[in-house]
Amino acid sequence: MSAAADERFSVMELSVAYRRRRGQLSPEEVTEYFLERIGGLDGEVQAMVTVTSQMARAQARRAAERIADGDPSELLGVPIVLKDLIDVRGVPTTAGSAMLRDYVPTTSSAVWNRLKSAGAVLLGKANTHEFAYGGTTEPTRNPWNTGRLVGGSSGGPGAALAAGLCAAAVGTDTAGSIRIPANLCGVAGLKPTNGLVRASGVIPLAPSLDVVGPMAHHPRDLSSLLAVMCRDRAIGQGIAAAQQRIRRRMKGKRLRIGVLRNTGPLTPGVLSVQNAAAEFLGRYGVLGEVVIDDFASSVYTNFSILGVEAVQFHRRYAERRHLYTPYVRERLEQASETRAIDYLDALRAARTLRTTIDKLTASWDVLVLPGLPFAAPPIGATDVAVGGALEDRDTAMCRNTAFANVTGHPALAMPAGLDGGLPVGVQLVGRRHGDAELLAVGAALADEIAIQTIAPAFRTF
Repeated sequence: MSAAADERFSVMELSVAYRRRRGQLSPEEVTEYFLERIGGLDGEVQAMVTVTSQMARAQARRAAERIADGDPSELLGVPIVLKDLIDVRGVPTTAGSAMLRDYVPTTSSAVWNRLKSAGAVLLGKANTHEFAYGGTTEPTRNPWNTGRLVGGSSGGPGAALAAGLCAAAVGTDTAGSIRIPANLCGVAGLKPTNGLVRASGVIPLAPSLDVVGPMAHHPRDLSSLLAVMCRDRAIGQGIAAAQQRIRRRMKGKRLRIGVLRNTGPLTPGVLSVQNAAAEFLGRYGVLGEVVIDDFASSVYTNFSILGVEAVQFHRRYAERRHLYTPYVRERLEQASETRAIDYLDALRAARTLRTTIDKLTASWDVLVLPGLPFAAPPIGATDVAVGGALEDRDTAMCRNTAFANVTGHPALAMPAGLDGGLPVGVQLVGRRHGDAELLAVGAALADEIAIQTIAPAFRTF
């Protein structure tokens, strides 16, 4: 079987194909296809940490039986990967660290239990930056250019999608860790409303900021995943109705789109796709420009809170600090020096920022801003040039994303074009608990842009 994988094997396309082509396309066949791709292609991108071939084949057989019995679940037989922070009973969880190289959980995370019940097929675990505390996810490489960064910390899931190694993925996001690799790898990723998806059984970085969320080829696929992943089944079941309501508003040209303009310097390619996305969405109603006071400081607010919470969690490993990579060890040491007054100031700034975004989203249905200010930097770069100035790589990657973890609002990253042959994207932000509506707007934009989400070198196999 060979195909342009993003055209034939998205979540929605698989769900439809299994039922319309019963007997011609089966979960077993599709699962085998992805396992073969992983075996033949993952060496180039190193997205996968653990491949669960036997488990996947058994789950695919059960999914086929459920489809034959008329089970309507959209995720039946959909092959996915999980970020290697998410526990699955009997499958190693390493968190990308030598610290946990021998850890095999005896229970599964809440999110995997939901996905498993819905019939998803687990292909394996994808790489994460060590303990999710970073944005480069070595040794994973970007399928669009293997000399470029994949982003992080959910870099393994992002690379797996862009290389066509899975139909969907689940990551975590603390300062942009789903959205950064989604933008750099040219796929879609949702940071849901904080607390919407249970994080039990997921190794934390900063619990008050951590969010578990879906990644896929299209925002419509994210809706199918989120409907299952939601902590409250009633919310998941209400996603379709909520999206019908927002589509009626879009059809009536009653959508209000606010374009955030004070995010800092952008490359011309990123600015161009942001403007094009905003112009398209403006067809559905009113388009205006907005600013957020002190937006530039929001990344530091996030980093201050994140650092203190990370230090608290990692106290349990104090006697084995030598097992950390130098990068993470240094970040933990720096965070441990945070003064109480600075932490309290960060909490105060977080409350103010949350109120500001709540007021903005009360007036505007969707905010449009860049996900990242640039395309994927070269591997090894510690600074990036934007707007004629050099910025610290890690801060620059998070400066447009970190605020949403602080405020709790849902944020969707999606591809919107290419810059020098590399993906660049936009970010859409909605009201808290307005995830369904946000994804419906994103789906309309994705349909208009129609970006290929599999990197060119990986489109056939």
